[in-house]
Amino acid sequence: MIRINLLPVPKSRKSQPLIFQGIFGVIVLLAVAGACYFLVMQKAAELAQKQAEIAQKQREIEELKARVGEVEKYKRQAQLLEEQLGVIRALEKGRAGPVKMMDELTEIVPKRLWISSFKEAGKKVTIEGTAESGPVIADLLDSLKTAKHFSNAQLSIVSGVEQDGMKLHRFTITATVKYDV
Repeated sequence: MIRINLLPVPKSRKSQPLIFQGIFGVIVLLAVAGACYFLVMQKAAELAQKQAEIAQKQREIEELKARVGEVEKYKRQAQLLEEQLGVIRALEKGRAGPVKMMDELTEIVPKRLWISSFKEAGKKVTIEGTAESGPVIADLLDSLKTAKHFSNAQLSIVSGVEQDGMKLHRFTITATVKYDV
């Protein structure tokens, strides 16, 4: 026998599954909202950490730029000091060079020859003087050509003069000076 209940079911029984489904839906929505909030907070923390790292790297870059600037300043100072040392070395050579050159000149000047003028302009010298004879001038010229501190010695002018009743020869010799020997 089949039984059919024709009596109406109370409303409270029908709405119970809907209430459970609604509560379950709200709980799921709250859980999803909580998870989203947690993810947003986590990403915000990561973003803040990355921004802090970027700021730290920027400070390090600025410090390194300052150090590079100091290094460049020291390089410029070192270059300036090297230039000054080069000038000092050149002055040292220039100081000793003329002394040695003049010493060599006094050794090679023959007897019976007198130097009246010695002029230097750059690396060129002009020697003027008088000699007793032409061969004495030739001896000086040959000595200058083989000397360490002189090169390209050339006789420019020779003329006869009379001085104190003696017949002398006036001469002019040009040569190039070498100090770095």
